[in-house]
Amino acid sequence: MRKSALALAFAIVASLSAGVTAATPVVANTFGFYAYHPTWCCPKTDNRDVYWNGSTLTSNMITAADYGMANLDYQTDLRIGGYDSTAGTHTDLVMYDAYYTDYWGKDWDGSSTGVNITATTKCVRVLAQIGGEYLCDRAELRFDLADMTSSTVRKKTACHEIGHAIGLGHTNLTSCMKQGTSTTQTYSSHDRSHVNGAW
Repeated sequence: MRKSALALAFAIVASLSAGVTAATPVVANTFGFYAYHPTWCCPKTDNRDVYWNGSTLTSNMITAADYGMANLDYQTDLRIGGYDSTAGTHTDLVMYDAYYTDYWGKDWDGSSTGVNITATTKCVRVLAQIGGEYLCDRAELRFDLADMTSSTVRKKTACHEIGHAIGLGHTNLTSCMKQGTSTTQTYSSHDRSHVNGAW
């Protein structure tokens, strides 16, 4: 009797799982950069008050950048310290836009490899910390105007690159940190927990 009940249970489980297909695994993003995790994305910002400059941005990109910074301020415990009309010593994020081809060793529109990136962020002033963690004192964000074709694309891309500048890596959750053609212009609860856990 016990053996047949066990066989029946296995048969039920097998029939239920026969119609189930494997889902794409959820990939939560990383936060920060550590010497012992060299594949993680980006050093996180070195302070809670984030000052930014976009004085060379075109008007459409300044609108998107302003949206991205307000979004960061609203969604997380980071505080937007203010907009610097010129990048000074305390400026944390400096944003640029142009029609890039080859810059920073990256492949933009018109590059010789035919590969195309739309934007990138690079920490240009890294602070090494005890314990192997790296913090970013200043990040530069660059947007390729050839790819900033709509308000949605600009806002999503600004949100994404600002996320990298504060330390967030890529994810496949519903978030502006998702790569590709996602149109989400906000951070996920997972993104926010990373940032708010640090500050």
